Amino acid sequence: MYITVRKNILYEPVTKLAPISEKRSTMPILSNLFISFGKDKSFIYANDLDIMAVAYIDFYVDEDIRMLINGRRFYEILREMNDDDIEMELIENTLKIKQKRTEYLLSIQDPNDFPDLTDIEESHEVKLDGEILLELIDKVSFATSEDETRYLLTGMYLEGKDNKVTAVGTDGFRMALLTRETEGTFDFEGIIIPKKTLQELKRIIDEKDKVSLYIGENNIKFSTGRIMLISKLLEGKFPDFKNVLPEKNSNIGTIDKKLFQKGLKKISAIVDKYELVNLSMYNNIMELKAESDIGSAKELIEIEFEGKDISMNFNINYLMEMATHTDQDMIVIKAPDKPGATIFMGKDDDTYKNVIMPVKL
Repeated sequence: MYITVRKNILYEPVTKLAPISEKRSTMPILSNLFISFGKDKSFIYANDLDIMAVAYIDFYVDEDIRMLINGRRFYEILREMNDDDIEMELIENTLKIKQKRTEYLLSIQDPNDFPDLTDIEESHEVKLDGEILLELIDKVSFATSEDETRYLLTGMYLEGKDNKVTAVGTDGFRMALLTRETEGTFDFEGIIIPKKTLQELKRIIDEKDKVSLYIGENNIKFSTGRIMLISKLLEGKFPDFKNVLPEKNSNIGTIDKKLFQKGLKKISAIVDKYELVNLSMYNNIMELKAESDIGSAKELIEIEFEGKDISMNFNINYLMEMATHTDQDMIVIKAPDKPGATIFMGKDDDTYKNVIMPVKL
């Protein structure tokens, strides 16, 4: 069986799907991509048992051709080729790939040995702009937990009500929450999407895409029409994030984001990534200071401040990541009278909030 295909027809989908295929000692076959060329449809399929993805390609043949090829190697081969046509010939258990003076012979496996391409039983469908979906992931997923023993906190919580969608990420010490308005009715119970799925979505979804979300009992499908990803959902009850938001924080500081980031960067010169910085607010001044085994540092920054003097110790990386993901030029800090949950948000924007717990010494 012999075909000629333009490189870019394969290269773009392979680039998106190859990272999903991974070499596992228990199931090495999952390191392959399933490629199917057909009369009516052609597609590339990857599956690691937790996530499966399908990319549909605009290429058709007179006779169906199916193959199973190592995903990483195939990607690397395509990457090194130019944008001209590629000749591919299937000879029993070998695939010959040729372009001008370059030729590869790759062993392939029986496509019947690959896990079946299955769909989900859909309870309902909602639609979301790719730009909004990517923003939700970007501004929330960094706050999710890396601790696998806190299983439910390793994913992003997502819920829809009326014409709004809310995403939440937390590791138990901080929380990021973003709400965005959407077109039409957007109503579904909260689900928890695994972090690995979020990472794959960031790679395969474009801002201009219109994404359909098909939510099943234990899984979810994301589809743009040209590419589809199906993932398991994390099962369990997510913490009641609404009760975590402090309502009586009456000490309000407003600081220029760039000055805040610069101050934190100066302090970070003497402390490691996850060490503590003391943040104090008084007399329209924010004082940042830290100590380590090599010395100490202090930075004073002018702010607008109303309320009682307050001093708390925070994980310096939490503060830096919060500032990085806040778009506004001014950051508002809502602190309690005594060290406790503190809200960080952009000025005049209550749609995106970070709540960070101070560390008691």
